[in-house]
Amino acid sequence: MAKTSMTEQRTPTETRVPYHVAIIPDGNRRWASNERKKSWEGHRKGAQNVKDIIKASYDLKIKCLTFYAFSMENLVKRPPKEREFLYQLFEKNFNELADAKEIHENEVKVNFFGRIPLLPKKVRDAVSNVIGKTKHYSKFFLNFCLAYDGRDEIVDAVKKIIKKGIPTDKIDRNTIKENIYTNEVPAPDLIIRTGMKGGECRLSGYLLWDSSYSEFYFTDKFWPEFSERKFKSIIRGFSNRDRRFGR
Repeated sequence: MAKTSMTEQRTPTETRVPYHVAIIPDGNRRWASNERKKSWEGHRKGAQNVKDIIKASYDLKIKCLTFYAFSMENLVKRPPKEREFLYQLFEKNFNELADAKEIHENEVKVNFFGRIPLLPKKVRDAVSNVIGKTKHYSKFFLNFCLAYDGRDEIVDAVKKIIKKGIPTDKIDRNTIKENIYTNEVPAPDLIIRTGMKGGECRLSGYLLWDSSYSEFYFTDKFWPEFSERKFKSIIRGFSNRDRRFGR
């Protein structure tokens, strides 16, 4: 699929199935605590759930799926032992993804958004591996935000624009979009966040530029207990929403 067709705006009447679903899979550690398990067991269960939801997205014909896998706050604030476990989990799962039968059968292009150079070499190598093995696909698109923050994304875009020497009178919304991490990905139609207790609703810096007209769904279920059935129910609910895009 050409880059232009990926990023052009879709009208509300074009499809009732979201083209792009973005997910904040929150609550791995809290689920583990409730289950009297170690925190890394929550991360491991959460990683398996990512695989299940990816498979469900094929069935639903969702063309683009993006996960908030590891924030800049995680990079700085998580305990060293937990970060190391997550790095090992990323390395293992991304390398497995590079050779996964379902990825190649469904022609899934895998990409990553964020300050990837800040991650350990073993994670960067796994990222490069799966990107290299899927870069020619265009039937489905699977993205992971790593070492990511939406504010940093905009800061880095501004730096790129300045470096390119683009005159200020030529800078518009399209210029920003062309220079952010997600430049080849359309704005998410639907953003789902798990683990939101007591009426909490927030994005935590996720896809800030792209989310201006996204629909939102917040659930109190922790990510490891977020089921394929629940995911499909949310997608059915999306089909009944009236998206006016400011009209």
